[in-house]
Amino acid sequence: MWKKVLLGGLLLILTVATVAFFWIGPRFVIGILTYGQQAHDGPLKPGDPAPIVTVVDIDGNSRELSEWIGPKPVVLVFGSFT
Repeated sequence: MWKKVLLGGLLLILTVATVAFFWIGPRFVIGILTYGQQAHDGPLKPGDPAPIVTVVDIDGNSRELSEWIGPKPVVLVFGSFT
């Protein structure tokens, strides 16, 4: 009896995983499974000055990141809100 329940549970998990894989896309599923594995430590350490980087603000103007550094924190958002 317990073997049938275990086999049914495994079959259900496999079915849900297959449907998720094809419904939301293989790249998304693989991204979830590998999340955090591609991260690596860079040369910057906490407290190091920010690198010299040119960024584009919301109005389309190019500015250097160092122009915004001051007494308040600077938050960079990478992504789309559409």
